[in-house]
Amino acid sequence: MGISTFVKEKRKEKHLKQRELANRSAISLRNIQLIEAGQCAPSVETALRLARFLGVSVEELFILND
Repeated sequence: MGISTFVKEKRKEKHLKQRELANRSAISLRNIQLIEAGQCAPSVETALRLARFLGVSVEELFILND
């Protein structure tokens, strides 16, 4: 599972809309949309914010499944 799917699934587990995740994690809505669409990878700061809010490690965000 890639980061886009991982973030989307974790967000849905918390019953949040993209806008709610953006507001609560201090990440722009557009950035959340691009990450979930697989159109960009998060910066280090964004990855740290996402990991902290979603309750996972940064490493879990970037695990590659071959």
